[in-house]
Amino acid sequence: MSATEKYQSLIDLANQHGVEGFSASETDGVLTLYGSTTAEVKKELSDLQGLLDPTGSGDLVNAISASTAYTVVSGDTLSKIASHHGTTWQEIFEANRDTIDDPDMIQVGQVINIPG
Repeated sequence: MSATEKYQSLIDLANQHGVEGFSASETDGVLTLYGSTTAEVKKELSDLQGLLDPTGSGDLVNAISASTAYTVVSGDTLSKIASHHGTTWQEIFEANRDTIDDPDMIQVGQVINIPG
């Protein structure tokens, strides 16, 4: 059984939750998962991973990162938000390309993802 077959339910769960930028690739019997999601979904994926592979056989690399939702408040800039969350404004901008057209024009009340 290939690693992709072994972890198909994990791949399905990631797709069901709409993990952003999700991809799965298998090389030399090792499946690597990529993407970004909320901390809650990442925990759910990790829990399923533990059920599918309780001994940690090494045939899966779960590189899905967790992001945090943040609501923009008056006076915020991407730089200020990034500094508070230990990241860069460029990383926040890249993680939110679907909702931020101009990094200098974020709006109060806008919900953005802070990469983890």
